Amino acid sequence: VAILEYLGVKYKYMPKDPSTLAKVVFAVETAGDFLAKGFLAAFFMSPLDAESKAVAADKLVKVDGPLYLGALEKLLKENSSQEYIVGDKYTIADFYLLGAYRRFLMEDWFKPFCTPLFASHPVLKAYLDKRMKDFCSCFGQCKLKLYYFDTTGRAEMIRMLLKNMKIPFEDVRIKHEEWEKEKVRFEMQQLPVLECESCDVKLGQTDAIMHWLGKKCGLIPKNAEKFYKMLWWCNTAKDIMEGCVKSYMPIPEDKKKEILRAFYDNSVPVLLKAMEERLKSNKSQECLVGRGHTVADFYVTGVWRGVVNGGGFKEVRDQVLNYPILSKYLEQKDKEF
Repeated sequence: VAILEYLGVKYKYMPKDPSTLAKVVFAVETAGDFLAKGFLAAFFMSPLDAESKAVAADKLVKVDGPLYLGALEKLLKENSSQEYIVGDKYTIADFYLLGAYRRFLMEDWFKPFCTPLFASHPVLKAYLDKRMKDFCSCFGQCKLKLYYFDTTGRAEMIRMLLKNMKIPFEDVRIKHEEWEKEKVRFEMQQLPVLECESCDVKLGQTDAIMHWLGKKCGLIPKNAEKFYKMLWWCNTAKDIMEGCVKSYMPIPEDKKKEILRAFYDNSVPVLLKAMEERLKSNKSQECLVGRGHTVADFYVTGVWRGVVNGGGFKEVRDQVLNYPILSKYLEQKDKEF
């Protein structure tokens, strides 16, 4: 608790208002008392003999549990929001309760006592379950599934980011001939889709998925100027990607060739030149924004590997060679990621 309070003061999770602080301390001590009673009743290293443990377990279910959990339930109900145990933002009380819930209360040796107790305290149980979903990635519990076709395409940037950040995921590849019967499972009836069973979320839209992962992995700049630059790179790479995929439009071939020729001759040189100049003016040519990786690095390299190279767009690939700084960067990141 001393360590938790030290971190709470250091990182501003300890309220300054005396009344709010008292509630935080009350929540921590009440949860601590409940844990202490539970250890005596259930833990295999309890100092009590078998008979005394049985008495303690009976008292935990009938007296101590309802007393302590009832007090926490009451505190939560009286709070202005049931999103937090005290006040309207995280305090050390939230982290203490969540840590206790995650580490002990849901363990096999404690569950038989806690399951019926929490059933009679639904507000507290709902609060803890919601917080568990919010923080499940901190416990390495995210069970990610990435759904896409059996190719690189738009999903490649997502795969690259997940692998580079060492986030385990299941790469679910749907065959094109199975898509008609499979697509009803997905909200937008399009891919990619990233699903996290632990967080109870199913995400669609490539850009939205990349930003969600970027936020979780610290790849979104907090500085407004750097954030703009990150978006600029993503949108510029997206312009190239959207231009390339016009080759799959269901229109007459002669019209398609006309559209692609205009894209290759007019749009691509302008976009690549702008990218070359941006990268040249950056502090480092190892990254697109600043001196560290952002979502933009994975987005741009993903378009390069997944669409330009993966889709066989030789005319774009050949034009990139005219821009040495950009070409070197893409070659390097393609190997690194």
